[in-house]
Amino acid sequence: MNDNDPINELITTLRPDTLTEDAYRRRRSADLARAFQTPRAPHHLRRFSMAKRRPLTLFAVAAAGLAAAAIVVPQFVSADPATGAPIGAQPSGGREAPAQVKPGGAANTRTILLAAAKVAAEEPITSGKFWYSRVRTVQMVHVAPLEYKAKLKELDAELKAKEAQFKDKLAELEAARKEFKDKVDALKVAELPYTATRGDTAESWRSLKNATGRSVKNQDVKIEFATPEDRAKWQQAGSPSLSEDDRPKTKEGAPEGIVSIGNDSLTWSSIAQLPTDKAALKAKLHSLYEQGDKQIPLALYMWQTGADLLSAPITSGTRAALYQVLADSTSKLTSQTGVADGKGRTGVALETTGPDETGAAGRITYRLIFDDKTAKLLELDVIETGKATPLLQQTYEAMGYVNDLAATPGQ
Repeated sequence: MNDNDPINELITTLRPDTLTEDAYRRRRSADLARAFQTPRAPHHLRRFSMAKRRPLTLFAVAAAGLAAAAIVVPQFVSADPATGAPIGAQPSGGREAPAQVKPGGAANTRTILLAAAKVAAEEPITSGKFWYSRVRTVQMVHVAPLEYKAKLKELDAELKAKEAQFKDKLAELEAARKEFKDKVDALKVAELPYTATRGDTAESWRSLKNATGRSVKNQDVKIEFATPEDRAKWQQAGSPSLSEDDRPKTKEGAPEGIVSIGNDSLTWSSIAQLPTDKAALKAKLHSLYEQGDKQIPLALYMWQTGADLLSAPITSGTRAALYQVLADSTSKLTSQTGVADGKGRTGVALETTGPDETGAAGRITYRLIFDDKTAKLLELDVIETGKATPLLQQTYEAMGYVNDLAATPGQ
């Protein structure tokens, strides 16, 4: 099918975001909540490029504004981060915490975040021409792409036939179009009879000195099933392809300018000037929230924006202030120690919740995992209550400054 095929345009508009390249990585702000509240039923307004609409912010992931996602930054962060002074909480499997600090409680969360702020403030100042990141993204598969496209084409052909049949009958024509929309909506939310995930790795070298950057996406694509029973069900369904495109994609040029989508002033060139004082940074973030559409609660916005900034080259002073600001938000944030990320590294999980697609409160958990010795971001997760497999898992395998394209931190 060629790029000008109207069926191709229809599929591009209506297909779930799980089929869209980097869909979860590009959402920000209000879109984050809607995208993960209704992960199987996004409408075309959720599909946008950064040039057309603002992305998601993680503190402002935003996210994502997830996202993505979310601070003088040490030389690098990797699967084996540099050691530092341990922060205040003991892992869940370790010795008992002091009586006045209850694991998972608000007081403990504040203690953890203030300790992280102290660690961040003591980081050495480093710099470079590029900010490198390697991120492994694993997201739940909601449709078999080729089957979904085929069903969409059938519905489109059915609609075209009815449009021709009822071209002079307005009421029947409107009814046919409504029926088409209802069938498409039902197709979007239809559940697969098995649970599977698609993972891929993306590397980027973002220019901080007006040089040409580079990204290599869609690496090491892997489909995995939650259980052997899920694999068997997939085989019984005819073993449909669950990945639309497994080929790596390399792109060179100017990187996307906004760090935290939904916060357009937070760009890769401006974040180094963010306040290093807690009160000033808090005022800045609250001001950005008030300037936005405020379609998500302030606590979720702060978590989202914070996650975005923790994945970016902000200064150590800003990073310390950010943890202090988060420490003031503990009435809406909870923590859990000894949580493992996708690479098996353990750290502290900072969490907040949001409603699911039905509006039921507290059904979606947004989790940020950071290292409990270095206070560096390890992972971002979006989890639906009652499901063992996360909707989204973004593991930050490495981050840091480099001076050469294709170089990685430590080289």
